[in-house]
Amino acid sequence: MSAPRFLSGGGVCGELARAVDWARTPLGPPESWSEALKTTVGIILHSRHPMFLWWGPDLIQIYNDAYMPSFGAGKHPAAMGQRGRDCWQEIWTIIGPQIDDVMQNGHPSWNEDALVPIFRNGRIEEVYWSYGYSPVYDGERIAATLVVCTETTARVLSERRLALLRALAVAFPAAEDANDVTRLAVEVLAKAGRDIPFFLRRGGKGPPRAIGLDEAAAAAVTEAIAPSLGQAARVTLPFGVPNGQWPEPATEVYVLPVQGSSREVFVFGLDPRLPFDDGYRAFLDQILEQVVAARVRARAASERRNLLLQAPVATALLMGPDHVFELANPLYRAMVGRDVTGLSYVDAFPELRGTELPDMLDRVYRHGESFATEEMLVPLVMTPGGPIEDRFIKFNIQPTRNADGDVYGLMAVAIDVTEQVRARRALEQTNMERARLLADAEAAGRAKDEFLAMLGHELRNPLAPILTSLDLMKLKEPGHLARERDIIERQAVHLVHLVDDLLDVSRVVQGKIVLKKTRLQLHEVVARAVETASPLFEQKAQKLAVDVPREGFDVEADPVRLSQVMANLLTNAAKYSGAGAHIAVRATLEGDDIVIAVIDDGMGIAPDQLPRLFESFFQGPRSTDRAEGGLGLGLALVKSLVELHGGSVRATSEGVGRGSTFEVRLAHARGTVTPSAPPRESAARVAAARSSIRVLLVDDNTDAAELFAEYLASVGYDVRTAHDGPSALEVAAVFRPMVAILDIGLPVMDGYELATRLRERLGEATPRLIAMTGYGQEEDRENSRRAGFERHLVKPVDAHALLAAIQEPSV
Repeated sequence: MSAPRFLSGGGVCGELARAVDWARTPLGPPESWSEALKTTVGIILHSRHPMFLWWGPDLIQIYNDAYMPSFGAGKHPAAMGQRGRDCWQEIWTIIGPQIDDVMQNGHPSWNEDALVPIFRNGRIEEVYWSYGYSPVYDGERIAATLVVCTETTARVLSERRLALLRALAVAFPAAEDANDVTRLAVEVLAKAGRDIPFFLRRGGKGPPRAIGLDEAAAAAVTEAIAPSLGQAARVTLPFGVPNGQWPEPATEVYVLPVQGSSREVFVFGLDPRLPFDDGYRAFLDQILEQVVAARVRARAASERRNLLLQAPVATALLMGPDHVFELANPLYRAMVGRDVTGLSYVDAFPELRGTELPDMLDRVYRHGESFATEEMLVPLVMTPGGPIEDRFIKFNIQPTRNADGDVYGLMAVAIDVTEQVRARRALEQTNMERARLLADAEAAGRAKDEFLAMLGHELRNPLAPILTSLDLMKLKEPGHLARERDIIERQAVHLVHLVDDLLDVSRVVQGKIVLKKTRLQLHEVVARAVETASPLFEQKAQKLAVDVPREGFDVEADPVRLSQVMANLLTNAAKYSGAGAHIAVRATLEGDDIVIAVIDDGMGIAPDQLPRLFESFFQGPRSTDRAEGGLGLGLALVKSLVELHGGSVRATSEGVGRGSTFEVRLAHARGTVTPSAPPRESAARVAAARSSIRVLLVDDNTDAAELFAEYLASVGYDVRTAHDGPSALEVAAVFRPMVAILDIGLPVMDGYELATRLRERLGEATPRLIAMTGYGQEEDRENSRRAGFERHLVKPVDAHALLAAIQEPSV
């Protein structure tokens, strides 16, 4: 006999409904059902929305395919035709009164994201629903309750977990160091009781942290997870941990080792009412990822603070719209005569209220544009209770930005040029007819005061005009102020080396250094390194002995990086050895390796310092005058570069005052290299060629542009300058340059766009393009190549390197 039409179709539930022996239920055979029941059942079975029906006093159940997934495993198919109270015993105290209100009073109800935990998949699960109960009438009487529902568990859990991750993201910027990150994480996780009934951290720096566990329970959990510490693992505990969320205890944990630590683990207690699915796992993984990332940022901020505290010029960091001093290094505090840390700018300098300085800081913060001035009159109180003194300060103020590019603070680099200004003014008053000589002296003073400590790319721009000014001074008056020039050049080069070391170490850590290996004769590498370190040897009258055979000692190496390794070791030996000391470089063969040893009879190394000697920022005890200088990065960089070459480095010393030996071990490349001398052009030919070359120099740093232009003009080139893209295009249309030297970070349009516009406007007369920029990583060089630049020079640019780039086109 065919089934009644209202029971036809309906998918799995329709087939199940046709198979039920309804005559054995209070509903009786389908042929006897009322029209209201038939109609309602037909609607339910053929609806694609989850629907459920409880009919009659016994609340006999009928449901559709769309509702089936909500059962999980365990209730379906027995639930079809079952009494509601028998099917839903675990939640009857919740839904029973709601059903009674519908059946007895006809009151419909609606619930949004309501927690109704049900038994499925072998456990009571935390389940959320949006559902409505409505009366179904059979004539004048209420015969049933119709349920229209949607399970919202996935969305509720997702929103809850995202809120926790957002709370971590908001909390972490306040961390001062890695331990502070852990403390803040524990505070946030303490509010995540449903997803994380308890939490335990073991290993790593700082004290152990626990949430929801007493000392005995934490020890028991630690013992239970001991066999599972090597990798991420879900572990079942041999005991239950009570929690304040559910009656049943938590019996499972998720163990996550902390990236970058061999011993630290995070242990998350798992909600006993939630399945440990991919979403749950990803949520806990993200918590640890955020913690690790925040620790990295906190360490970087701490290292930045240490670097700025050691900067060789007055430096300060100011935070927020009120410009609160987060850091002021000793030179800055000495320059202003007070400790300003923790104070807003106007509170630190009440005598400057109403001057242009607070407004200038506001403009840099609001608009994100840097500010620089050669000398600004600043009325300062230099001693407590003393009078206001007119001081002249040279400023460079740079905005600091977060990962989204928003300005959150300022970095200030300042040099007190009061004495230079006073001297200049006195000379002007007494000897006006010597204006030219005074201008030269002022230029020399500016060149010396141009020594600014900046980080990364911001540091390179002010260094370029300093070094170029020195070249100009040497050309104009070789013997004038020679001692002052040497001091400026030595300190500027020292700062360049500091920043280069810092950037190189950062690139090594990030895996961004790519070696350009070639077959080399070791004696050539050592010769270049000796040339680099020789000024220090000469300054201290030290004696250097080199014993490196000219043949048979070949290596596969990056010539620049290996020379850098040897130069760092030689410089290190010179720094830590006294005047007249003896230093030796020796190379020997040991099996398949070449061993290069740098030996000195200097101050030596204490045994307790040897294990940490190659760590970043590690420095041994120094004299109070810090004569050796440096940031403690040279040896760390040596180790990293040698290991990139597949080699190793070690240090030995018999103790303090007994000298040191540094040994670099590299693979020996068999065979020999035949050196070839590059062809040289005659000086007359070079000079003649320069006079016919038109050069356009574009840089928004006016000092840098004018100084480079003056230098190039002094050696014979025809030079024009511009300070932004539009003016450069106007100059190029008339000047028709043969070479264009472009800064990349230009206002209005950057150097890449300007290069494109020059090609569009000049066509076949497009000049050769040379990039001169503060951006020096490999991807920056690749961007320049793609934009059509034949050379990529990184600021501060040596004037001779610029001349070589102009007169030696790349092939």
